[in-house]
Amino acid sequence: MAGVKLTKYSSEFEFRGSPYLFNYLYILDSTVVFGRGPLEYLIDKFSIEYPGVIAEFDLRCKKQSPENLQRTLKSVIKTPLKSKTNINTIKDPLLALFHYCSDINEDMLEKIERKIKEGQRHYSSSNFNDISRYDYIQWVRELYQQREKEPFYQNWTKYVEQAKQALGKLGAELNVQKQEFAVKPSWENDLVKLQFLEDAFSQQPVLLAAMDNEEKILKILQHYYRRPGPERVISSLISDAAIPEVWKPMHASSHVLRARNNVLWYIEWLEKFQPLSFSDDENSLLMLAIIYHDAAAEDVLKKDEEKKSADYFKRDLAGLYPQALLDNVALALESKENDIHPDPDDQSVFDDSVRRYQRVLRFADRMDIIRCTGVGQDFLRGAEASLSEFNPGLLDLPPALSEQFTADPEESPIAQRHLEAAMHGAADLAAVTGHLVFDHRPNSYASEYGLVTVDKKLTEQFESTVMPVSRMDNFINDNVRRKIAQLAGIKTCSDPNHKECSTDKNAGVTWGIHNSWYDLKKIRIPDGMTHLEKMQCEHSIDVLSEKTQEDIKREVERLKSEGIPMNLGTLTQETLRSEQAKKVLKGRGILAEIEPRRRGYDQEGNESFEEVLYPSTEISRPDAVL
Repeated sequence: MAGVKLTKYSSEFEFRGSPYLFNYLYILDSTVVFGRGPLEYLIDKFSIEYPGVIAEFDLRCKKQSPENLQRTLKSVIKTPLKSKTNINTIKDPLLALFHYCSDINEDMLEKIERKIKEGQRHYSSSNFNDISRYDYIQWVRELYQQREKEPFYQNWTKYVEQAKQALGKLGAELNVQKQEFAVKPSWENDLVKLQFLEDAFSQQPVLLAAMDNEEKILKILQHYYRRPGPERVISSLISDAAIPEVWKPMHASSHVLRARNNVLWYIEWLEKFQPLSFSDDENSLLMLAIIYHDAAAEDVLKKDEEKKSADYFKRDLAGLYPQALLDNVALALESKENDIHPDPDDQSVFDDSVRRYQRVLRFADRMDIIRCTGVGQDFLRGAEASLSEFNPGLLDLPPALSEQFTADPEESPIAQRHLEAAMHGAADLAAVTGHLVFDHRPNSYASEYGLVTVDKKLTEQFESTVMPVSRMDNFINDNVRRKIAQLAGIKTCSDPNHKECSTDKNAGVTWGIHNSWYDLKKIRIPDGMTHLEKMQCEHSIDVLSEKTQEDIKREVERLKSEGIPMNLGTLTQETLRSEQAKKVLKGRGILAEIEPRRRGYDQEGNESFEEVLYPSTEISRPDAVL
């Protein structure tokens, strides 16, 4: 075996030799050639002359989770910066990776760029391949944006199939049976065998009524977000990785629900200042369209996401709305990204109706990008000094209003003040329902209220709840309650002894919020408070309606006087019947009320009830207390 070198590397063997012998060894045992190390080990061998590399690269990418693919992409991007590698050697691997990564992580590029500027020692300080290290990241960004024009990207699928066929023929010559490299591509075979998956996914969810409600939204989320497309199901069957809790981590249900909330308050803002107005059917369809906007995300290629999602939208809602209106909203949904990723062959000109819908959908989706980029204090004004990477120019605001906006807070028109307050409220909502870890505001929402930054478990909860809209509404309302509590001097208490919040255990009241699920519900939100007002409340009380302001003032005075009743915990029936407990509870304005509760059925099949006690501050029957 002249010319062959097998070297020990990370407890596995790595092959260095001719491409011909390389393929023979790979057919016999791919672990001898590649080992079981990271995907990056294939990069320095990446060539269409090595069918084994191409086939293994494709197989591993399909097995990788989106998070692992992003880590691999980051590692490959950093390779020339660490080793002065000619950038042409990673161009093809990057183009191949772009096929599997649904979207390039802009924040990742910015972090690498910042480290270069900070002069990190592990990055090369010299130029390489006639391009400066500062221009290198821009080269990567442009390569991604122009990937569809690159021949290697265009032909990647063909290269994979050719590699599998070559390995299948070689295996047949060697009389080696290797299922994934049969002469006929195994992927096609799998799709034939698992055609029922395609059939199941092609069935549309049953949406009976023409309205935007929680039941309908739940069906859409379950059908398109809480399960993967058939391609990813098939790839997961050959993977050793555990089935994930969240199938669309970059486009999860929580993101879609925040975008829906953005539609609600943004339309209210538009109609308040009268550049645009919408009918009931238009409102309903736009809120459903934003739920559909990522229906195909992470299942198909990025360039096909909007078209596929719009197709699902039109198919599922056909017959429930006027067809012309449905077609126009679907067209706005399909073309939502055409200002960022223009198709040079598409010369479509949209009429005013479609542009109105585009503006709403673009704003709602792009407003929530703050969860990835963070926001600065002046993020709407586009201040150059802002640390935020959020680009307010992509919000596609109506020129009739945005042309009046100013960078001077003292000169801001009322429409701008309303919008800024609501946008900051949207950032606050992302902080408590997503993963807004780059909040560059002087007083971030989490630090303002002493909140712990949420983690992926919350995202998983949004994927499993049967009341997704109600759950998001609870977070929105709790943000309003925190503001009202703050105005009343009630703070989020993190002191285990509760000294800083002046808890009066004898009176059973506190001036601190200890258990948000219990304490926050004791704070009353003004009746009739709109979505726009709820988003504005934290940052500009003075832009709310006079009625809402008066209701908030009354609640603030009540809280200052009464505080928040302490959480009683779970009191047993024995405790509630005791004279001592009744005395303590009565001193706190609480009585034990009798309530009949069903306890199954008797022998005749009749419902059986038992009288139980529960603590109540609002007695429904004067004769039903102890």
